[in-house]
Amino acid sequence: MKPITITKVVSKNFIMDIVASFQNMVGFNLTGYEKMVQKGMDQIQSDLDSRKIKLSWYRYEITQLTSGAVSITLYGDQE
Repeated sequence: MKPITITKVVSKNFIMDIVASFQNMVGFNLTGYEKMVQKGMDQIQSDLDSRKIKLSWYRYEITQLTSGAVSITLYGDQE
């Protein structure tokens, strides 16, 4: 097995960050952030597909870099 790591950094625009702050104050789901994280995970999956990489196991690590930006890292082993 060969270890693999792929990292993507995604961010939201300033206006959407303000909307998310309001949603957080009133207890709504932070759909803007959910979409941002999903976008990064989709980009990683696209990289895996284009490189024809199959994984025996994997996990994601999501780290907030700034308000409105996250780093999404996939760790795993190739089959």
